[in-house]
Amino acid sequence: MNPQAVQLLFLKDLFLSRRYLFGYLVGGLVSAAITCIPGEMMGFIGFILMVTVTIAAGIHLIGVLLLAEPIDMTRTFIMSLPVSLLDYSIAKISVVLASFLIPWIGMLACLTVLIYIVPDAKPGVLVALVPMFLFLLASFCVQIVTAVLTESVGWTIVMVVLGNVLFNLFLKSIFQHPVISEVVKSDALTWPPIVIQIVCIQGGVILASLAFALIWQCRSRDLV
Repeated sequence: MNPQAVQLLFLKDLFLSRRYLFGYLVGGLVSAAITCIPGEMMGFIGFILMVTVTIAAGIHLIGVLLLAEPIDMTRTFIMSLPVSLLDYSIAKISVVLASFLIPWIGMLACLTVLIYIVPDAKPGVLVALVPMFLFLLASFCVQIVTAVLTESVGWTIVMVVLGNVLFNLFLKSIFQHPVISEVVKSDALTWPPIVIQIVCIQGGVILASLAFALIWQCRSRDLV
């Protein structure tokens, strides 16, 4: 592996995506701030906006940084340079993930800070908030795998829709769980075993998805 080549490819894509990445970050932070405005309706609107920004960012980043290159022949040009398949694969998957994590981390960090600042906020809500954000990240990683395996916009959109449906079911099960719902309403932040198990499973899905995507792309022989 050539670390310098990986760094150059990574920074190139990050630079080219800087404008809409900044837009997603600002939109995510504004959405997170809206959720903490007093009133149930404003909280609901802010939450919907956060989920929308996250899903839109995922679709856009995968489309621009992964799926567009085979179409506009950018990947053919890159692979004609002194860059190995491993360098290219690591750089592409890393920049897609990092670009998504910038607004993702920004929203989660903003919410965490606001929860401890806003007078009526309950710190216990983090018990549900962290698994929800990890679910969105895991869903995005599965979309990366789909894009790498199929190189198809259609199949990637199918996974986006499926992830959105499962996310709604996940939200329902989280807030209807008696232990989690009790902690969410509490002023004390505790992590029940069920939440730790959910987080571990989500972490496993994230790592497995990224590893599989990298291995598959590195073993491909027809990238150009």
